[in-house]
Amino acid sequence: MPAQRYSYTAITLHWLIALLLAFQIALGWALEGNNSPELFARYQLHKSVGITILLLTLARLAVRLFVSRPPASDGPAWTRTLASVVHWLFYLVMILGPITGWLLVSTARVEVQTLLYGVIPWPHMPVGRSWHEPAESIHGAMAWLAIGLFALHIAGALRHQWLLGKPELQRMVPFARGKAVGAAIGALALVGGAFAAGDSIYPDKKQAAAQQRSAAPATPGAAATPSAVPAANEEAPETDAAEEAVVEDTKQPLADWTVASGGRLGFTARWNGEAIDGRFSRWRAAIRFSPDELAGSTIRVTVDLASADTGDGQRDDSLKSSDFFDVGAHPNAIFSARDIRHLGGDRYEARGTLDLRGASKPATLRFTLQIDGDRARVSGTARIDRTAFGVGQGEWAATDAIAAGVDIAFSFTATRPAS
Repeated sequence: MPAQRYSYTAITLHWLIALLLAFQIALGWALEGNNSPELFARYQLHKSVGITILLLTLARLAVRLFVSRPPASDGPAWTRTLASVVHWLFYLVMILGPITGWLLVSTARVEVQTLLYGVIPWPHMPVGRSWHEPAESIHGAMAWLAIGLFALHIAGALRHQWLLGKPELQRMVPFARGKAVGAAIGALALVGGAFAAGDSIYPDKKQAAAQQRSAAPATPGAAATPSAVPAANEEAPETDAAEEAVVEDTKQPLADWTVASGGRLGFTARWNGEAIDGRFSRWRAAIRFSPDELAGSTIRVTVDLASADTGDGQRDDSLKSSDFFDVGAHPNAIFSARDIRHLGGDRYEARGTLDLRGASKPATLRFTLQIDGDRARVSGTARIDRTAFGVGQGEWAATDAIAAGVDIAFSFTATRPAS
């Protein structure tokens, strides 16, 4: 006897693919707008879902070839032909759509590693940039074809079920062996829910962030935020007279300080008003310093730009690319300062230059310093203008999406040889 229902494996794969495809179509519509963290996250999810659809479709094809299935429905030749064409076009969409998307990622100008759902690495195709435009055209065509096929497939199933009275839905709807009205309504609701989820996931926070920025009061101490290019006539504040009355024999000589492990060098960029925090896990500092010999004190910090970590592997790979840090050509950023000034109390300022991405610009950082014997605790901040160093090329050069100002924050402990 021929099978009257599809196997549970076929049913499960059918509905998984259907829901993912509905979600993917709606998510594709949401891949528009200004660059933002939400848009970036949508793209990464879109890639992951696409590869999932590809793998599930290959599994579904294997089941179709090797597992028995119900016979085709009776009817005029044209309806059977149309049903067969729709099914095979669906397979074309579910295979060619993800493959062309894979080609787009593999040939993109900015190379971003694909991590399926942020966990599983997925390789790029070894193809040239000439594949990009054809893949883009085909990928878009597959999306529109999928929408048309969805409409035809649903209309055909409902036609067989209610107009012709044939139990088509019972063969594919899970656990439906009698009347499938309730199950069909539930299935349509699931598909509609998948569309809605794809359209609404990662809502764009740009407008809310802009309103928050406009309503936010001035940040206390904002005037003390260091600038990448300090004013030429800026002078260090005068210190208290008591601080200047230092007995000569208690002055601390210049010493080379060793930075202890566990220090932090972080940065904060703003993407459509939303703060994106990161840090550099590899950096080193050569510090020769004495609060009593500032004229001879020097600071040199070398940062391994490839160690940038924002908590998102794909975004971190983007930072390493030629559009941002270009670590292949410029692996390190170097801050050097010889002009160190006392601002009063435990506050200091270091003026120097920052070499980043092949550009050298004036930069200033301010820090607090507490020395206890031969151990010091240091924390400070700086702000740089990324556009002055060319960090952000092409579409990323504009400051409407990613702000020009990037805040730097650091803290560490250091020791000097015992005196």
